[in-house]
Amino acid sequence: MIKLVRPIVEAFFLGETPYAEMRQEPRSALRGLTIIALVGVVVAVVGLIGTTLEWATTPKMSAVQATVLEGIQDMDWYRELRSDPEFRRQFEQWYEQGWQIFPRLFGAPDLGTAALRIITLPLGLVVVWALYGLVAHLVARMLGGEGDLGQTLGCTALAVAPQILNIATFFPYLLVGGVVGTWTLLCRYVALKACHRMTWERTLAATLLPYVAFSLVMATFGCLAAAVIGMFVAGGAQ
Repeated sequence: MIKLVRPIVEAFFLGETPYAEMRQEPRSALRGLTIIALVGVVVAVVGLIGTTLEWATTPKMSAVQATVLEGIQDMDWYRELRSDPEFRRQFEQWYEQGWQIFPRLFGAPDLGTAALRIITLPLGLVVVWALYGLVAHLVARMLGGEGDLGQTLGCTALAVAPQILNIATFFPYLLVGGVVGTWTLLCRYVALKACHRMTWERTLAATLLPYVAFSLVMATFGCLAAAVIGMFVAGGAQ
């Protein structure tokens, strides 16, 4: 376990040694996968504990829902309309549906979602790591990089280190924000530089171009989806 934790901590502080050691690892991609799974599970478990503490200190949603409803029912506009059975039926339906959605939108603690993250967070980190590593490797090789795909995946796996900042979610109501994404970008730069031994300009390009590629793909899919929806709407209007 110490052999896995030490390079994660050193990689977090942007030290080049763990990345260089990972480059020399015979099965660097497999070790990288292990590191990502470990970090994902640990962060998710700590997040579940934090969510449980938040849930325990948060007023029950059912009580809040009942209190809000009492306040609405005391309003003049509601008193004027409550004599209409159809209005009461639709209002009750809308109110119940709204309370199924609004608490989650505004960050109410959800133990089920937090528990599910023990599975979904490691899987998500693995997918992002594999996609980014593959594209970054292709770009780096085109720019004259020396590392192979296994080395690239191994080194970029260490860039998951900033995820440990999410352990701060152990404390209720504490959010990390965009620090993780920015720090991950810096770690990926160090990873690619150590792996492919390129100049800083080429390393920077190899680090950023996958982001550009993913943004273009998402924008393309968004435009296609909007076009398809527009065609269905236009067809239904005819």
